[in-house]
Amino acid sequence: METSLSEQIKRVAEVRQSAKILSDAKKAALEKWEIENRVLLEATADSIARVAEEEAKLRELVLQSYRDTLEKAPAPGVSVKVFQTLDYNPQDALNWALQHHIALTLDKKAFENIAKTTPLDFVTIKEEPRAQIATDLSEYVR
Repeated sequence: METSLSEQIKRVAEVRQSAKILSDAKKAALEKWEIENRVLLEATADSIARVAEEEAKLRELVLQSYRDTLEKAPAPGVSVKVFQTLDYNPQDALNWALQHHIALTLDKKAFENIAKTTPLDFVTIKEEPRAQIATDLSEYVR
């Protein structure tokens, strides 16, 4: 049996209301847990920050050792990996890519903004209907 439009609106309103009740209960439980575990959460955050600081110091010492000795494994548990990086002027790179017709991608958002206001022979503007559902369907809940 097919559901009528008004029946489906009512169903959506009801399941939204149920989901909101559960979401609110979850949020309240989480807030209570965070209050009860404030000390643990603060200690965890402090510990994570301390780990990041100490790891940064260790990385700097490993890199300094590498610069001094060129040894990629200066101590147990640490090593250096050497990566190639490119340094270039982005405008020079774009000019080269345009000249060689490679390494280009379309900025779809910018193109579509232009195409909406500038008629282009190869672009067709169509209308596409999409259903919208009001945020507040509370009047349809029993």
